[in-house]
Amino acid sequence: MTNPDGPSRSRPSPVGESVTERIRNAIYDGTLASGELLIEEELRVWLGAPTDAIVAALRELERVGLVETAPQRHTRVAQPRAEDRTAVLQTLGALVSGVVRVTVPTLTAGQRAELLAFVEHTMTTVAAEDADAHGRCVWGLVDRFLKHCENPVLVRATKDVIGALIYRVAATRSAETVDWSDLRVGYPHLRSAIASGDAVGAELAIEHVFRLQVPLHDLEVH
Repeated sequence: MTNPDGPSRSRPSPVGESVTERIRNAIYDGTLASGELLIEEELRVWLGAPTDAIVAALRELERVGLVETAPQRHTRVAQPRAEDRTAVLQTLGALVSGVVRVTVPTLTAGQRAELLAFVEHTMTTVAAEDADAHGRCVWGLVDRFLKHCENPVLVRATKDVIGALIYRVAATRSAETVDWSDLRVGYPHLRSAIASGDAVGAELAIEHVFRLQVPLHDLEVH
């Protein structure tokens, strides 16, 4: 299993996690690179797991879009497509906006201050048009909303699918694929809505950040 982003190396085998979690985390941190072939025997040796567990893990990761399988040909880490980026962003926005709407009315003063400070910090990355820094900030913001959400069912349901979607967005991120004008509109509205406790306003603002207002059929493919 050679990582195209770096020299071939032995990989530490994580412990204390399920096989699915081990492979998923290796994809997220780049140990298993986008497009890398996944060979069951090598995974079995690396993870010290039985073949059945490897097969089941790959099937689950294929279900959430982290692994691609072509029967009788190959199994590999998914290769996200730039032309799918806005559709993926909108899917994330639909999930995250629900969390935001439920969470804003229940925020304590401390939680509200934390979120406002983080939105302000995120806005500085937009002003600088720093795509990588903004990417890190927006997921930090999502994590904070999830942390403060008092609906555990919603949190679990969102976390179940959000990681693979975030991976697909991050893999296609560049300065050219970020719509800075949408972000310049969305974040100030989000800041104001959080400050005033306006749940619907915050929901609409986060939808704008994630481009839910953009008709997919009007998009140009980048």
